[in-house]
Amino acid sequence: MKKLKAFNKIFFSPDLPTDLVLFNIITITGFLGGIITIPFNILNGMSGILTAVIIVSIIIDGVCIYMANFRNYLKNSTIAVCFAVAIGLFPVMFFVTGGINSGMVCWFSMGIIFIFMLLDGMDFVFMLLTDVAIVAGCYAISYYHPEYVVNLESRQSVFFDVVQSLMICSFATGAIIKFQRNIYDKLYKQAAINNDDLLEKTLQAKKAEKQAQTATEAKSNFLANMSHEIRTPINTIMGMDEMILRETSEKVVEEYALDIKTASQNLLSLINDILDITKIESGKMGIVKGEYAFMSLMHDVLNNVNLRAKEKNLELRLNIANNIPCNMLGDDIRIKQVLTNIITNAVKYTQEGYIEITVTCEKSFGQYVDLTFKVKDTGIGIKPEDIKRMFESFERLEVNRNRNIEGAGLGMTITQNLLKMMGSNLEVDSTYGEGSTFYFTLTQEVVNGEPIGDFEQKLKQLTANYEYSTSFEAPNATFLIVDDNTMNRKVFVALLKDSKVKIKEAASGAECLQLIKQQHFDMIFLDHMMPGMDGVETFKAMATLDGNKCLGTPVIALTANAIAGAKDRYLTMGFHGFLSKPVVPAQLEKMIRDFLPQSLLEYHEPDAKDEARKNRTKKIELPDIEGIDWDYALLHFPDSNMVYQSAIDFYDSIGFERDELLRYYNNLDESILEDYRIKVHGIKSMSNTIGATSLGGVAKLLEYAARDGDIERVRIMTPILIEELDSMQSRLSVLTSDVTKPALEDMDELFALLEMLKMSIMTHDSEAADNNMKQIMAYTYDEDMQAKIDHLNLHMMNLEVDEALEDIDKLQS
Repeated sequence: MKKLKAFNKIFFSPDLPTDLVLFNIITITGFLGGIITIPFNILNGMSGILTAVIIVSIIIDGVCIYMANFRNYLKNSTIAVCFAVAIGLFPVMFFVTGGINSGMVCWFSMGIIFIFMLLDGMDFVFMLLTDVAIVAGCYAISYYHPEYVVNLESRQSVFFDVVQSLMICSFATGAIIKFQRNIYDKLYKQAAINNDDLLEKTLQAKKAEKQAQTATEAKSNFLANMSHEIRTPINTIMGMDEMILRETSEKVVEEYALDIKTASQNLLSLINDILDITKIESGKMGIVKGEYAFMSLMHDVLNNVNLRAKEKNLELRLNIANNIPCNMLGDDIRIKQVLTNIITNAVKYTQEGYIEITVTCEKSFGQYVDLTFKVKDTGIGIKPEDIKRMFESFERLEVNRNRNIEGAGLGMTITQNLLKMMGSNLEVDSTYGEGSTFYFTLTQEVVNGEPIGDFEQKLKQLTANYEYSTSFEAPNATFLIVDDNTMNRKVFVALLKDSKVKIKEAASGAECLQLIKQQHFDMIFLDHMMPGMDGVETFKAMATLDGNKCLGTPVIALTANAIAGAKDRYLTMGFHGFLSKPVVPAQLEKMIRDFLPQSLLEYHEPDAKDEARKNRTKKIELPDIEGIDWDYALLHFPDSNMVYQSAIDFYDSIGFERDELLRYYNNLDESILEDYRIKVHGIKSMSNTIGATSLGGVAKLLEYAARDGDIERVRIMTPILIEELDSMQSRLSVLTSDVTKPALEDMDELFALLEMLKMSIMTHDSEAADNNMKQIMAYTYDEDMQAKIDHLNLHMMNLEVDEALEDIDKLQS
C-alpha cells in the first residue's frame, strides 16, 4: 500500500502540472495495458508482428514516461508518444487484428483524445490532421482491399479483443474525466474562498473609500467656505487701502498703505490657489471648451506678467511662431491660468536676466494642431532631486534660500493638474544656479486656420492704443449709434466726446428705422446682435424703407464676434465696414476718417489749452479688483476716467442683467433660446469692455451653447454665470465705497427732479434725462424709497420709457 501511495504521489499528485498528470494517466494506462495484452495475445495465437509492435510501444512509453517525469521533457515526450501510437502501433494493430471487426475503434478514439488533451498550437493541428489522415487511410484501405486485413481466427478472439480494447480505453478516459473533475472541484472551492475574501476586502475598501471621501469633502467644504468668507474682508481691506493711497499726502502713511496692498494681494492670491486646488481635488473643476482668439489669449497673459517683470528689470523676450492659427477651440481661461502661473513663477525666482516665452505650432491630425509653450528663465534653477517635489501641494523648495519669496507652493500643483485635465503634462529642464525651462504641449482644434502672422508687430499696434488721443473734430456731423445695450452706447458716446460729434441713440432696429425717416445721419453704427430685428435684418430693411433719408450714409457693423473673415462677410452683405467690440479708439477714428466726408472733418494738433485741460483733469487710480484686467480695458478707452465710469455703469446694470438672465433660465426652452443667446452676448460684451475677461469668457461659452442648441449645457452653466455676476457686483462695489451721498431731506426737490426727468423723457431729450437721473441718484433715501429709485434707474439705463414714466408716476403719488 505504501508503494502504491508513493507511486500515486510521484505520477498523479495534485501538486504536479495538469498536463503532466494527464500525460501520465494515458501513457501509464497504455503501458500497463500493453504488458497485460502480450500474454493474452500469445495464448490466443495473435500475430508475432503485433506482439513485436506492442513491445516496442511499451518501451517507447516507458522511455517517454521517464523523460517527462524525471527530465522535464514533457512536450517532446508527448509528441514522441503521438508519433509512436498514431504512425506505428495503431495502423499495424488495425491490419493484423481484424480491421473493422476488432476493438480498434476504441484505440483510434483514444489516440485522438490523447492529442486533444495534451497538445496545443501548431503541434496540435499537425498531429490531429496526421492522425485523422491515418485513421481515414486505414479504413479506406480495408474497405477497398480487404485482403490486406488479417482477420482474427475465431469468434472468441474477436470478442476478447473488443472487450480488452474497450476496458483499457474506457479506464483511461474515465481516469482523465475523474482527474479533471477533481481539478474543477478544487478550483471551484478555491474560487468560492477567494470570492468571499474578495467580497470582504471590497466591502472594506468601499468603507475606507467612503471614509476618505467624507474626509476629503469635509476638508474641501471647509477650505471653500473659509476661502469665500476670507475673500470678503480682504476685498474690503484692499478697497479701503486704495482710498488711503488716493487721499493721503503723508509719505509714511503711503508706505504703510503700499505694504498693506502688497500683503493683501499675496493673501488673496493664496486664497484663490486654495480654492482652485480644492475644486480640483473634489472633481468640481472641469475643462470647458470654447472658441478663442490666440492673440487675445497671449495679450491677456502678457498683460498680467509684464508689469511684474518690469518691476524687477527683467527682459521679457517673445518668440511666437507666425503660423499659429487665429482661432482655436479649447479652454482659454485654464490655458491663461497655466501660462500665468508658469511665467509668474519664473519672474518670482529670477533676480536678473530675462524671461523667454516661446510658442511653436505643428500640424497634428485632421483639424488639430499641437501648440508647444516654453518658458525659459535665468533664475536660481532647481536641483534634480527637487523637481518631483515641486508638483506636491504646499511644497516649497529650499525654504531658507527662498524665504523672502511669497507663495504657498500650490501654483505648480494646480498647473500640473490643469494640464493633465487637458491631456498634457508639464516638463522641466533645469540647471541648478543657471535657470530653468518649463514646457508643455496642447492639442487644439482649429476653428480658423488663418495664421496670426507677426505677433510682436500686432502687439505693438494694440499697445499703441494706450496713447490714443483724437486729432480731429466734427461738430457739424451727426452719427446714429444703434445698440440694445445701454452701456455700449454710453461707451461709444464717451469715445467721441472730444470730437464734438452730435450723436443720436437707438435701442433697437425698429427705433433705427423710425429715426432715419426723420433725419439724415452722416454715419450709422449698427450692432449686429439685437433682440427682435437684428443688425443684418435692420440693414436690409433700410434699403427698401420708404422715406429713408440715409440711403447714401455709410453703415458700419458692430460685432463682438470679430473672427477672421468677418470683414469680408459684412462687406458682402453691403456694409461699408465693421468694428469689433469692445471698440478700439484708434480703429474707430480710422473708420470715421475713411467714411466721413472731408468737409465735415476739422483736423488739429493738441494745443496748450488742451494739454492744460488734460493736466488739470485728475486721473482716477483704478483699484485692484479680482477678475478685472484694467490694462485690457484701457485698450478700449483713452484714459482711466472713462474706464472707471464704464465700470460704474456696469456695476449699476448687473442687478438688472442678472434678473433678466434668471427669468430666461426659469423659462428655458427652444423658443427663447435665441433671446437667451442675445442676452449672454450682451453680458459678454459689457464684461470685456471693462476688462472682466473671465466673466466674459463664461458668458461666451453660454452664447456658443445657446447658438448650438445645447439646452442641457445652458441649464448647467447658467447658475455659474449668475454666481459670477453676483460675485463681480460684490467686488465692484469698492468703486463706490469712497462716495458718501447726502440724504435728501426736502422731498419737494425730489418731486421737482422727477418732473424734470419726466419732461425730458417726453421730449426725447436723452442728454437732459441722463443729467436729471444723475441728480436724483446723487442722494440717498430711506430703504423703501431707495429701492423704487434704483428700479427707476434701471429702466432709464435700458431705455424702457413707458416703464420709467410709470415708476415716476408712482413716486410722485
